Amino acid sequence: MEILREILLTLHLLGMAIIVGGYFTVIRSPRVMPGMLHGSYLQLITGLLLVGLAEMGDGEVNQMKIGIKLVVAILVTVFAFIGNKRQKAFAAAGPVEGGAAAKNPSASMAHLTFAFAVINVIVAVFVH
Repeated sequence: MEILREILLTLHLLGMAIIVGGYFTVIRSPRVMPGMLHGSYLQLITGLLLVGLAEMGDGEVNQMKIGIKLVVAILVTVFAFIGNKRQKAFAAAGPVEGGAAAKNPSASMAHLTFAFAVINVIVAVFVH
């Protein structure tokens, strides 16, 4: 069981790295990358599995912490999903007439995805 927990924890942290790394790769022109969406899915699924394993164990599980992290993880996934949809629509629209650069519509969702992912880490570290 411990090996499974370590694998899930590694995948959970990898999901966070994908979200943060995806954001930093496009920080000059923020947008939601498909990898950020996949990283949020990975975080949500592995987080739920980790909670399931913790519930099966002998130790106490901080339900308040898990509840906060679940709400924030769902928000991260929703922001990434909406941003990914907006990004796909923006990319399908093609270049703007006259050569003027248009503001990327998924930029705000990229910022929100990153910010709430960081909030989730802060909750994980500081709420006991």
